[in-house]
Amino acid sequence: PEGFLAIDVILNLLSNISDGLHVWPNVIKAHVMAELPFIATEVILMECVKNKGDRQELHEAIRVHSMAAGAVVKGEGKPNDLLERIAKDPLFAAVHADLDRLVDPKLFVGRAPEQVDDFISEQIDPILADNKELLEVPSIDGITV
Repeated sequence: PEGFLAIDVILNLLSNISDGLHVWPNVIKAHVMAELPFIATEVILMECVKNKGDRQELHEAIRVHSMAAGAVVKGEGKPNDLLERIAKDPLFAAVHADLDRLVDPKLFVGRAPEQVDDFISEQIDPILADNKELLEVPSIDGITV
């Protein structure tokens, strides 16, 4: 019986915490954009190579710019300036006009949105529908976090 009581308390705490959860899209965007330039370097590199750039030379330039940008972010606490560095470097002239398009976060999520939608419709929605009456029962527990 103690195990069931412990699980009940844990689930009540989880419910209490998640009821107050608020997602701040702009904060998420800021965190994503702080790391996305590092993630997008391969795309930038390959786009330059497609435009007759020297892969080895471009790779070294990205490495140097990435290390410098990382030092600014981690050592000085300043925003990631990798894209600005690439935009100023003539080696990357082939992508200067396309940098915003190349670092669109939607290009880096793969099938995740569709997989989430499928999971919710195939797994979660049926469980919620089967237990609809339980979801309408008011909580009488008074745990506050």
